[in-house]
Amino acid sequence: MQLNLFDNFEVRLKVPFRNNQYAYRKYPQKLKGKRQMIETVFAQLCDQFNLKRNYAKTYDGILARLSSKLSAVSILNYINFMNGNKLSKLKHALYF
Repeated sequence: MQLNLFDNFEVRLKVPFRNNQYAYRKYPQKLKGKRQMIETVFAQLCDQFNLKRNYAKTYDGILARLSSKLSAVSILNYINFMNGNKLSKLKHALYF
């Protein structure tokens, strides 16, 4: 998958090594924080916006539902950013 992404889209995928792998290198602390934030956002999307249960019947339906939910998350993140709150606190974005 890494080679396919790089060959077709020039995307370099960085995956942390496990301790028992051959060319084990320690994962940088800077990237651990970013990975933690990405996993938090995905968990919030799945829980708060019910991404796993969308009941779409067609591809256009799932595209419309996902784009509306991702737009809502983007707006909530922007509201948090403008108010100086943490971006990960989506539930509290509309409370001042």
